[in-house]
Amino acid sequence: MHDFKGAIFDMDGTLLDSMPVWKRLTQGYLSQFGLHITDQDYAVTEGFSQPQVAQYFIERYPELPIDAQGMMDGMDRLITARYETIARPKDGVFPFLEELRRRGVKMAIATLTARRHAEKALRDRGMLDYFAFMLTIEDVGISKHEPDIYLRAAERLGLRPADCIVFEDAPYAGVTAKRAGFRVCGMAEPAYAAGEAELRAASDFFVEASFDELAGKL
Repeated sequence: MHDFKGAIFDMDGTLLDSMPVWKRLTQGYLSQFGLHITDQDYAVTEGFSQPQVAQYFIERYPELPIDAQGMMDGMDRLITARYETIARPKDGVFPFLEELRRRGVKMAIATLTARRHAEKALRDRGMLDYFAFMLTIEDVGISKHEPDIYLRAAERLGLRPADCIVFEDAPYAGVTAKRAGFRVCGMAEPAYAAGEAELRAASDFFVEASFDELAGKL
């Protein structure tokens, strides 16, 4: 299938093998205050922006001796350190991006990660220049439970949703994109193993381990 004109990529868990950056990040930070957060907290905050996460926990646990800004500052330091030491490009991603660029496919990023972290992570790994632009939750103000970030990306690319493929590792986000009329390429991610069947069901293509698997399919 070579009839798509645009590719919209999530970043963490899709372009970068960086989900360990986020896994239990909040717990790691809040443990210094003797707080153990619950699975319900994680479920509630899935898809939240960093400010939304901070505000949630400050309101949920008023005994914390910090305010929302203090929590964001502390988490920023952890995120920066973890990206530098943990995150790496997904297997096969550079040849795949080169092939799409050679074919004239328009590419953009749609991520919930704060722009300051996302741009640095991709620039440091030589990936940022492949993309026409990046949209973050700071631009759209709403999580990927709604299709706004994908629809805005397609509009900026000058394309219809049906002309684009969305690359996602989060099951709920893949379902959102599919319902909005995009084709979806799901990416296997251990952090989302519990929802992998849902993502597979929503995907037109699925990557188990490497972008090399897509050779001859897209």
